[in-house]
Amino acid sequence: MGEILFQLTPEIIDMIIFGMENQFDEYCVDIKTGDVISETQAYEEYDDEDIDSFVIPVPDWLPADGFQLMEGFTASLHNPVYKEALGKVLSAGRGAFRNFKNIVKEHESLEQQWYLHKEKVMRSRVIEWYNLNSEILKYSDIDENTDETENLILTDFVFIADCSRWKNLIKEKSDESIMESLGDQEIITAEYLISRNRSFLNISGNIPLVICAETADGEFAGFISGGIIKTGDTRSIIAIANTIWVEKKFRGMGLARHLIDNFSQNAVAAKCKKLIFELTGRGPILNSTLEARGFSGFLTTMEVNTEIL
Repeated sequence: MGEILFQLTPEIIDMIIFGMENQFDEYCVDIKTGDVISETQAYEEYDDEDIDSFVIPVPDWLPADGFQLMEGFTASLHNPVYKEALGKVLSAGRGAFRNFKNIVKEHESLEQQWYLHKEKVMRSRVIEWYNLNSEILKYSDIDENTDETENLILTDFVFIADCSRWKNLIKEKSDESIMESLGDQEIITAEYLISRNRSFLNISGNIPLVICAETADGEFAGFISGGIIKTGDTRSIIAIANTIWVEKKFRGMGLARHLIDNFSQNAVAAKCKKLIFELTGRGPILNSTLEARGFSGFLTTMEVNTEIL
């Protein structure tokens, strides 16, 4: 893909977002210049065999992403009238996109909040995509969070270590996280991982470490869980995170990054010498976030269905 990715600028971000939202053509980005061009144009300018060396597709943005964006915005509202009205529209199903936008347009202040929220979420998606394709900021000093996004998270959410009131929900979401990551075709593997995670803290000496995210109103938003263990050398303490979960309506807002940072800070406070993340799934969704914080891989786990052996 080349050694150096283009420098991401606000102007290029805006062009990428345009390509993401365009429903009439597929768009990609020239990896050297950052120019956003249609897929049709790309095939006209580059040889078919070499096209992957010159361009990368813009981040995926599906109708489900748009709906999730609207859900996240509605959940973040403090005005009960707007929140209820938009909630009803989204739960109605048919015509949700059109009716949502109609309500937003009726109120200038609400419309301004919506566009600001939308821009923050989509910019975050673009920057995460950029990080995944630029060897984790090796060639750029761009920050994965704008100040505005950071302020949104820190204002609207709190992160707590006492998660006792969410104990049963955390157990339920831990299982759901594994099932969601692996899918319905991997039930056997999922059941094994669920069993392994449950037994992890039953080992003598292991101490649970869980961080929860809540909205300012006290609503459960997500968590990261694992524990602190002592190795054979009792002076060597390791923290392990094996589950991270963000409620669907709050995804795309940067909560996972803050959960990781809070977990790490608590591990350091507990004098852990090492911090290990064992997260289920095959995709590199959190790789950029972890690598940007100094983590590196040391273990690959693979599986095979014995029916094909």
